[in-house]
Amino acid sequence: MAKEYLLYYDSGTTNTRAYLLDEQFQICSVSKREVGSKDSAIAGSNRVLIQGLKELYDEILANNSLKPTDISAIYASGMITSPYGLKEIPHLPIPITVQDMADSLYCFHEDTLLHRDIYLVPGLKTVNEDFSFVNNMRGEEIEIIGAMEELQSVSDVQDVALIMPGSHTHVTYMRGNEVAGIISNISGELFYAVKKDTILAPVLTVDKPELDKEMVRKGVENLNRFGFNRALYICHAMRIFEQGTPVERFSYGEGVINGGVRQSLEYYCQHFWPKCRTAVLVSDEFMYQLFSTIFEGSPWIDRVLWMPISEKKSYAVSGLKKIVALKK
Repeated sequence: MAKEYLLYYDSGTTNTRAYLLDEQFQICSVSKREVGSKDSAIAGSNRVLIQGLKELYDEILANNSLKPTDISAIYASGMITSPYGLKEIPHLPIPITVQDMADSLYCFHEDTLLHRDIYLVPGLKTVNEDFSFVNNMRGEEIEIIGAMEELQSVSDVQDVALIMPGSHTHVTYMRGNEVAGIISNISGELFYAVKKDTILAPVLTVDKPELDKEMVRKGVENLNRFGFNRALYICHAMRIFEQGTPVERFSYGEGVINGGVRQSLEYYCQHFWPKCRTAVLVSDEFMYQLFSTIFEGSPWIDRVLWMPISEKKSYAVSGLKKIVALKK
């Protein structure tokens, strides 16, 4: 019997990865293109994204000596379901179970270049009359499922806040197999903007990111004492008056910019998520070291666990495996 494969697109704002998966969801091949929803937005058409998906499809087939009939199904998640993606799919409101998410897969027939059905994974959103509590995500939801599946296999933790650092650092409250809450932050984009277009560029531009944990703590302390504006200005004052080393100044800035994630999570734990005492970083080692330092001494978070990410491991693929297994 001929072996069958799945193709999975993980498509973001600027990049799209295509994973060739075997029947056990082992990654057989990965291809990447610098194309995403941003390119569709700039072009005013999603044709450029579809072209990128087709190129990845053809590359995967050619690199693995496969025919189109060897791909039994295609799945996709991320910004591909946004207004500038392949097909806009409304966010699903939370709370929501993993089974509900599997039942909500949207089958879209791409009939211009691929001529294939693609199963799209919708994003998630919070619903609240007060806009202060509006949150949403596209792409992270499938990674969350994969991360929780692995976490529950090695731990009895049921109420956790999964922190996924990125352009929009999302914190997701997982209650067993239910997505019970979301906090969306703009920390990554904020760091990039401050680094690129302000007088703090020399402070935040380093060849190799290193952390001085004491200065990270100082950044968090001053954020709480003075507020974001004043605390961040101190980075500039440190450089002008040659206070501290470049690593110390950089670490201080990281503490100020990312300390707001702690502030928002603590507010939610205090007012909405009283059983959530554990934070789990789904990140590389640098971000784990940064956030574990930021959360030191928190009255609401007792421990910070780490789930490493790498080029060889994809929690999105693990999440897809779970969804496909549950799909009706």
